[in-house]
Amino acid sequence: MLEITVRSTHIDVMGHVNNAKYVEFLEWGRVDEVEKKGVDLWSMVKHGLGFAVVNLNIHYRKEAFAGDKLIVNTIFKELRNRKVGIIEQIITNKESNEVVCEAEVIFLIFDIHKHKSVTMPEELCRLLPKADKKQS
Repeated sequence: MLEITVRSTHIDVMGHVNNAKYVEFLEWGRVDEVEKKGVDLWSMVKHGLGFAVVNLNIHYRKEAFAGDKLIVNTIFKELRNRKVGIIEQIITNKESNEVVCEAEVIFLIFDIHKHKSVTMPEELCRLLPKADKKQS
């Protein structure tokens, strides 16, 4: 769980958080949660592995404004074939407890030098429940 205070630089001409800023908020939430669970993303990069989002599906539900406090919740949902991970994220307004947006993130780990997906490191596999064999 990550708390973000909406700043003036997050606001668009309409006076609310710009839709593109939510992509940043979601990324901050993923990185924060992965690091809290003990995975060192920088060490992975040093060893030639990258964390790549291959699909991001966002549902915008409510507006957020400057000064709002938002909570980014990150839930590790599923691991498929030790190659593909699925994360669910929900951003809520801390004061109203209303859902501001929801997202499903599909990611994989890739070899930075070969530009190919690789089997996920064990420390990431432990975070994700395995998918049913029917879904693999």
